[in-house]
Amino acid sequence: MGIFGSVMHAKGFDYRFTLCFRTITVIGFGSILFHGTLLFQLQHFDGIPMIFYVLVLFYSVNENKKERKFGIWFPITLFLWGFTISTVLIFLGGHYQNKIMRLLEFYIFQGSFFLISICVYIHTFAIVINLKDEKGIRALMTRGTIIFLIGYLGWNIDYHLCKEMNKTSNPQLHAWWHLAASYSSYSISLIVMFDRSKMLRKNPKIKWVYIIFPYVKLSEESERELLMQKVTVED
Repeated sequence: MGIFGSVMHAKGFDYRFTLCFRTITVIGFGSILFHGTLLFQLQHFDGIPMIFYVLVLFYSVNENKKERKFGIWFPITLFLWGFTISTVLIFLGGHYQNKIMRLLEFYIFQGSFFLISICVYIHTFAIVINLKDEKGIRALMTRGTIIFLIGYLGWNIDYHLCKEMNKTSNPQLHAWWHLAASYSSYSISLIVMFDRSKMLRKNPKIKWVYIIFPYVKLSEESERELLMQKVTVED
């Protein structure tokens, strides 16, 4: 979903959303590295990008006006927070053979990610309410939430009934959880992007590829303006 988002939104959108899509892509590759090797140290390759992904979204839902509300120190503070958490996780991960260190790393990561994610989701829900007349936004939020919950249910079944699942034809629910999380994260990013584009009067619309893959399309007028700006810069 990250690669799809990067391709479909390569022009006309803030760089913050490019970071979102690229981070989703990094999380995907990091997850492949960790689950393909089951080396505990490689878990950071998807865990740490997850922290920075929600931090970028947290910045986006709070700084969605034309003018900055919190100034330059807000993104700097968020980056330093992400860097600090990442450093702590890497340090604790270096002592993964110690059960206490391993549990401490787990709860620090889960706690940080969960709290920021809840804040982002609440802000996004408020965006959906404010954009209730916009076609496709509510459907995007509903679909993303349902897919996330189904994936989360699958993860719990796989986690708590691991031995029983291995005795049957394993449906790989954990892998489906990653797909569900990726899709729902992408959906949240689109809603925030749509709100930002509307705030900048770019007349965005939600479009779908094969009724499965959503993306934000700007109006033809906005795209012409972007093209004219590019031509002016080149001249």
